[in-house]
Amino acid sequence: MNKTTNIDKKNTPAMFDNIAETYDKLNHILSFGLDVRWRRKFVSYLNIRQYDTIADVASGTGDLLASLQKLEAKNYYAIDPSENMLNIAKTKVSTAKYVAATVESLPLASESIDLITVSFGIRNFESLNKSFSEFHRVLKTDGIVSIMEFYKPKFFLFSLGFVIHLKIFLPIMGRIISKDKSAYKYLQSSIFDFAENVDVFEILETSNLTKLSEKKLLFGAVKIYTCKKSVRSFS
Repeated sequence: MNKTTNIDKKNTPAMFDNIAETYDKLNHILSFGLDVRWRRKFVSYLNIRQYDTIADVASGTGDLLASLQKLEAKNYYAIDPSENMLNIAKTKVSTAKYVAATVESLPLASESIDLITVSFGIRNFESLNKSFSEFHRVLKTDGIVSIMEFYKPKFFLFSLGFVIHLKIFLPIMGRIISKDKSAYKYLQSSIFDFAENVDVFEILETSNLTKLSEKKLLFGAVKIYTCKKSVRSFS
């Protein structure tokens, strides 16, 4: 288990408000520009049907939201607890409906969403069980939830590179670019803790979301988990 930081998940909205202006720049540098390719792949995997309404949860500064426009849904929601992040997202996509809210209590009607997406955000959810139950509630029957998140590769050399990148490169660049040492120390810790301890599909399935596919990017350092709501909720 990794050491914890002095920022807990209840305080992450304020943390992301503080680093919003430098968030995109640092993401591109830390991923060596691969984040653009990852989002492109993510959206391509979802281009299997027509969606009426898409909710991008933990939408942040809207990079994935912008890529999701290729799916040509009628309605888009961008949901994130950080208002500063959403303000930046609005400059990228002007037609979405922006909502500052936590995922544990989504301000969406039951059975109103065709597709829920989350990109590198679930490790910041305060409660995965509550969040995934909310996903089940707002999804239409046969609706899809797709999640992209970091994962520790199994192969030794790739796993070693993953650790070195997070322990050395991330905090150095975070300190230089964002000037917020504690924020990127938290991000480092949250990635390690999630990658080593969370079985995403196991928790999704306890919320009656059925596995459709699992994709691996960057030798398994990034995973895409896709599930479907196959049972109508009567709650």
